[in-house]
Amino acid sequence: MTDPSPWSRLIFPGFHLGKDSPVKAEKLARAGVGGFCLYGGSAVETASLTARLQKIAEGRLVFCADYEDGLASQCPDGTALVSNMGLGAAGSAALAFAKGRITGLESRAAGVRWVLAPVVDLAVRSENPIVNIRAFSSNPALTARLARAYLQGLKSAGASGCLKHFPGHGDTAKDSHLELPKVLAGRETLLRRDLAPFRALARSAASVMLAHLSVPALSREDPISSLSPRIIALLRQTLGFKGLIVTDALDMGAAAGQREPGLAALAAGADVLLVPADPWALMRGLNEGMSRRPELEGLARTALRRIDGAFGRPEKIRSAAEIRTALKRVGCAAHKKSAAAMAQAAITAVGRSPELGRKIRYWEPDEISPARWKGRTFVGALRAAGLRVLAGPRVEKDETLLVASFLSPRAYTGRIAYPSSQARAVARIAARAKTAVLISFGSPFVFAQFRLPGLCTFSKSAESQEAAALALLGKSLAPGRMPVRLSQDQR
Repeated sequence: MTDPSPWSRLIFPGFHLGKDSPVKAEKLARAGVGGFCLYGGSAVETASLTARLQKIAEGRLVFCADYEDGLASQCPDGTALVSNMGLGAAGSAALAFAKGRITGLESRAAGVRWVLAPVVDLAVRSENPIVNIRAFSSNPALTARLARAYLQGLKSAGASGCLKHFPGHGDTAKDSHLELPKVLAGRETLLRRDLAPFRALARSAASVMLAHLSVPALSREDPISSLSPRIIALLRQTLGFKGLIVTDALDMGAAAGQREPGLAALAAGADVLLVPADPWALMRGLNEGMSRRPELEGLARTALRRIDGAFGRPEKIRSAAEIRTALKRVGCAAHKKSAAAMAQAAITAVGRSPELGRKIRYWEPDEISPARWKGRTFVGALRAAGLRVLAGPRVEKDETLLVASFLSPRAYTGRIAYPSSQARAVARIAARAKTAVLISFGSPFVFAQFRLPGLCTFSKSAESQEAAALALLGKSLAPGRMPVRLSQDQR
């Protein structure tokens, strides 16, 4: 088919399965967009949509998604894999490769070939509400080693990865989905620390995603890094990156307030304009911008060549039978077995070895009703082992209190810690128990807040909950090593 405008191929709109109308996506596909960034849905629904749209576009579309912890990050029937920080605790490049390969196989089965991962931001700040366990570590070398293995795993499955979020979102205290974070570290610190994983992987990564940040030390003249020619020049010229540069979603709060962010990103040197607030308006803006600013056409043509170079020929349009066969990989027994191995390797003990008494109370500070517990798999595993587990927080002096935390990064919330009043309440209740143990199924930094010993899984998946129960019961080890410093920020 012929694009109504060749510049539309630079645009990758967002599409929420189960929320947005497929007719909307069909119209955009016919208008010549380059692809879509997908959210939600099941693997079957995703495969059906991608096949439907590829048929309209003659296989030309490229689908991407934030499958950072496997297909299950968006599709509940996918295999849930341990977070990057869990891999950091395990320290295993082999497991990082396996995570990348499983993610790639299941993504490809669903029709997605561009996985917007891995995150190579550094977890250097405990109050960062959006990085946390999405990072491998606070250590640049460990991050680069595991990210390299992950990218190799994706590639072995026929999928492409994306390093994010350049020039580094780790040293911030705000969520760029809501507002513009500011990085105050000096240039030398950023070059030595935050940019180190990008430099190490510049020649092996197919694409890099730009963060929406204010980074005065690197680009004082530009208000936001994703629209900064200086930031992109740093990536291309100083770090030597030759591949595809994609913006973070342009509808995020940090970017949405900027004037014509799509045009500005192209003018700065970005190639793919991801999830604009209004893709139709951006199409019109690109066409009008070319007539007003002739230099944009050269940048756009270069961007199109990079897109073609990154993804090659159009996708083969799959038959229904081919899709059904591919989907058998999703959530298969072999993938779940690997997920369990990752989860067990990530379990990390914090403080003294926890000891269980004969009487146990389980409590999630954010959930009053047991019917709403997020840790039902964990509790079920303890009960299956013969323990009587009661609902907290009314703990008695002869009881062991298990405090379960599920805090983890979640876009648009800005929250990654408990309010001080809630932390004090946890401390008062824990003091009543014979023994109090903290199990974190997410952020490790809650250990510094609650000051309790326990276990960290870095993940809330069923496999991680079962692994935590086994370790708590003494039936398996807690082999992980904490990949961040809990007592103070590593800045």
